[in-house]
Amino acid sequence: MAGADAIVQKIMALPFQKVQHQIVKCDCQPSVNDGIVIFITGNLLVDDNANPLKFAQVFQLVKGPTGNYYCHNDMFRLNIG
Repeated sequence: MAGADAIVQKIMALPFQKVQHQIVKCDCQPSVNDGIVIFITGNLLVDDNANPLKFAQVFQLVKGPTGNYYCHNDMFRLNIG
């Protein structure tokens, strides 16, 4: 299975009860054709674990033909080590 349905099924099957995002830093800059590139760093708190997981995420919002923005690219990384 591929596509959005497979992603939803995978997320629903994860063993977590609660995931909380703590944004530490958010940097934005304009991109081509009125797009926006966004870089976020932060912490993920999973269930009642007191040790947060560090993460970084970069995504690009692009203006569609109707003028609405959509996520064109998205990169997410857990910084474990």
